[in-house]
Amino acid sequence: MDIFGKALLVYHHGQTDIPLKVLRDDGWTDEHSPGLYFQDEPFEFEVPALRRISGPTLDVGCGAGRHLKWLAAEGHEAVGLDSSEGAVAVCRAQGLTGVNAVDVLSDPLPELPFRPAQITLFGNNVGIGGTFDGSVTLLRILHGICGAGGQLLLTGLNVKGTENPTHIAYQERNLAAGRRRGELKLRLSHEGETGPEFGWFHPEPHEIEELGALSGWGVEHLEHQGGFFWASLRAR
Repeated sequence: MDIFGKALLVYHHGQTDIPLKVLRDDGWTDEHSPGLYFQDEPFEFEVPALRRISGPTLDVGCGAGRHLKWLAAEGHEAVGLDSSEGAVAVCRAQGLTGVNAVDVLSDPLPELPFRPAQITLFGNNVGIGGTFDGSVTLLRILHGICGAGGQLLLTGLNVKGTENPTHIAYQERNLAAGRRRGELKLRLSHEGETGPEFGWFHPEPHEIEELGALSGWGVEHLEHQGGFFWASLRAR
């Protein structure tokens, strides 16, 4: 059930008032407009990372294609991957033809038109791994795509910076159970339909170096921007 893709398609077809809901396994709920994934301009904390792009780019977890559109406008050759069929349909409807529906953790990767000089994991998409170990696997796969010397650009949410007691309690339960602070169990809901539970991982900034060391990447730069951070890693 592609709840995320459905929400993007509904928004793209003009129903802009229906929120996408994120349901965590402790009962906490967030809701936001799918319009978040259609923003024309990068978020402020993404800009320094985007400025480091040079050469052909693979955008993993491209969603509705907002970064692909920015890259095209800047003259960069770029293609995207997303596990959501609906997201890919939205990208193609906007003229972004170089996009494929692929779960990079389990599906065979399509033949790319180039060897990427860098791979982007924006939108907190290190979380695609689901857990710390899963994110190590994700980064190893991306290392294999890019090869030695390639760049990985990512953004993340600094989960430890929260002052919300519900989030703090959730994180403390994770740590007490031997899990990482930022490991979550989530469901997505839209227009009364709720999808299956899936894991998502928000690494803390200091965990990026640990993830990289276990997957062949070295951290070149990491910078905090409010409640978020971005990092540049280089494949060894």
